[in-house]
Amino acid sequence: MISRFYLAAIARFDQLALVAACDLNGEKLQRFEREGVTTTRDFDEILAMEEVEAVVVNVPNASHYEICAAALRAGKHVCCEKPLVLRSKQAEELTAAARAAGRMLFTVFHRRYNRHVRRLREEIESARAQGVEVTRCWVEYLERIEEHCGRDRWYLDPAVAGGGCIADNGPNACDTAEFLLGPLEVEGVEVERDPGGLDLSAQVDLRSETGAQARLDLDWTYAGERKLVTVELDDGKVLSADMLAGYPRFKTSLFHEYENALGEFTAAVAGKASVEDKGPRNVRFVERAYELASPAAGVL
Repeated sequence: MISRFYLAAIARFDQLALVAACDLNGEKLQRFEREGVTTTRDFDEILAMEEVEAVVVNVPNASHYEICAAALRAGKHVCCEKPLVLRSKQAEELTAAARAAGRMLFTVFHRRYNRHVRRLREEIESARAQGVEVTRCWVEYLERIEEHCGRDRWYLDPAVAGGGCIADNGPNACDTAEFLLGPLEVEGVEVERDPGGLDLSAQVDLRSETGAQARLDLDWTYAGERKLVTVELDDGKVLSADMLAGYPRFKTSLFHEYENALGEFTAAVAGKASVEDKGPRNVRFVERAYELASPAAGVL
């Protein structure tokens, strides 16, 4: 579902060339073979290629750790789709491996690259320069999961995805809020689950270091799609960013978001940008959210 956005982004940069592609589904590799791109069903073959300098890891969540670790051992820079991994210990190990290898580890949270979210951040920074602070932030991240995942049914398997809407929508929603407010700590979680215990909707309450409150409204059962951020300032002003504004077709906003994300990754690899990977912190957010959700969610 998401690889097409990475592929479109790669094609936009002169300094990037797609030289190899790996997938367990041979049919998906046929288009690359026609284009002269090396293809394989074994990612170790790609990691053995000297001409490969960086990899995009865009596979089911439970496989992120194994592939990212192998890529770092092979001396490759790693751009990984969120979430980085499913457990904090794994995230810590990957961070240490990247540091030891002198390679970039970069988790993509594509919504922080949305042009409307970026504009909202500029408005917040302008207000802060005038002594005005954010008091509340509300992120609505609503969609119907069956529409989002398409044929990638692993999204619905908590053993592979890491959970339900908290594990899937939570990372982007939390990262967006932190992009605007700075570090946030989870204070409370309310969850609605299906009969099997999988979280289908959730409200996650957080607080920033300055005392600002944030709420993430997550929903896998929403009829349609709604991705909206609303911010209240202490002078009474309300600011907002509709991530989908100007993108009426399903998921078309993702094209510019992934292009911007890959641009930052490329700049960081080239030493032209300093980037701190937000992946490990976000993994801890998901863990904490599930810890506070009661009864226990259907997760690993």
